[in-house]
Amino acid sequence: MAVNVLIIDDSTTVCAMLTQMLTTAGFTVVGVGKNADEGLQLAGKLKPDVITLDIEMPGKSGIQILPQLQKVCDAAVIMCSTLTNQAASATLQSLEKGAFDYIPKTEIGKSFTPDMLKERVNNAYVYVIGKRKGEVAQYKPTVPVSSLPFMAPKAIVIGVSTGGPAALHKLFTMLPVMPVPIVVVQHMPAAFVASLAERIAQQSKHKTSVAKDDHTFVPGEVCFAPGDKHVVFKKIQNRVYCDLSEEPKNILHKPSADVLFQTAAEVMGKDLLAVVLTGMGRDGADGSKTVRLRGGMVLAESKSSCVVYGMPKSVIDAKTANFEFDLQDMAAAITKIVTGKILPPQST
Repeated sequence: MAVNVLIIDDSTTVCAMLTQMLTTAGFTVVGVGKNADEGLQLAGKLKPDVITLDIEMPGKSGIQILPQLQKVCDAAVIMCSTLTNQAASATLQSLEKGAFDYIPKTEIGKSFTPDMLKERVNNAYVYVIGKRKGEVAQYKPTVPVSSLPFMAPKAIVIGVSTGGPAALHKLFTMLPVMPVPIVVVQHMPAAFVASLAERIAQQSKHKTSVAKDDHTFVPGEVCFAPGDKHVVFKKIQNRVYCDLSEEPKNILHKPSADVLFQTAAEVMGKDLLAVVLTGMGRDGADGSKTVRLRGGMVLAESKSSCVVYGMPKSVIDAKTANFEFDLQDMAAAITKIVTGKILPPQST
């Protein structure tokens, strides 16, 4: 079945590049809107499967018309963003408000390859078709949260990709400040990471930071991997810290959840809790195996709450996840394992 894509962008050059890349990949570009109003009209008329939506346009911006687009059609929306701080903040807002994913506008045809675009559009299509069919995965927690062991780990590591900003927003607004450091790998450009960390700090009770070389991990802090370096756990006596590294280079994602999990497991051993949330691909699967081999624990997000059930599925299929929970229960599960306490029920 053909995947119908609508492009909404005021740049003639970007429209031409996206049209060529999409048609070459086998998708059908059903229309091109040169501004917000034209894009809204086309979306309501053409009912596309996927929309690429420019963040910054003259007049109304992409984030301003996103709620209206969601009313006139059920397409999955992929934001098209520059890598400025202002655009990063707007992109993160749009992801929290229901946009499926984003693409870096200035990198189209450069570091953002046709294969990357094809993968994102295909995943968006799978997502929207599932919604249209009313497919809802049944959620059955592995065990009740109250039955989870009190493990008292000394560090938490999290790997997440597509759907991550909204998932992290939900997780950290529900999760109390932990008595251990939390380190997060979210697949996104370096320019976006600082904005993500800032938004999490504003929207929750957590103190956040972006990792630097020789960064000491401290209890109560949520530390984000920068968007262009791997985070490598290190330990000297009682000080746990990180180095930032370009190595390994022959790996799909940088930063990589696998690198984070593997190096953290080598340092922390049984005192590590790893969490794998929504995202395409299988980053985190190999690292989770190392976590388990070293005596740590792994939690995976269930299919029922994932935007893309890729990374968690790879961990579950490899049988390296100790437990599987819906995102709504993940904060309670982490709290029970880390502190032994039971969180009161929280509304969504």
